[in-house]
Amino acid sequence: MEIQITPARPSDREFARQLNHAAYRDVVTRQFGRWDEADQDLRFADKWEQGGYRIVRLARDPVGALWTTVEPHDLFINDVQVLPARQGAGIGAAVVERVIAEGDGLGLPVRLQVLRENRARALYERLGFRVYGDTELHFLMRRPRQSG
Repeated sequence: MEIQITPARPSDREFARQLNHAAYRDVVTRQFGRWDEADQDLRFADKWEQGGYRIVRLARDPVGALWTTVEPHDLFINDVQVLPARQGAGIGAAVVERVIAEGDGLGLPVRLQVLRENRARALYERLGFRVYGDTELHFLMRRPRQSG
């Protein structure tokens, strides 16, 4: 599986918005009881405007998005999304493994938060992330850096 992760361009914005909605609609509805399209559009726009989105491509076709931030003590995964039709094929795992390798290269652990109702928590645990805390909405997870 040849996955490319490239910086998002302005022309990728609409794909990323639609992906954001497709990837989050089910979990947001499960966790909050409803989906508010206008609210989700505003949330996406805020994330996009912060910059740093990357597009995940498989055979040049966009299939996902990634947004990470290097922080003083860790590499934070703000968002990792895969089109629902492409989930379960190892794309998300491959993307997160690349982020882990990036964190290891920087000498930093990788951290993320996952909505309580998000099934991706199982993927993160398989990849070595452990819950270190929680909030009303999220589990806070960290994967220690690997020395070597």
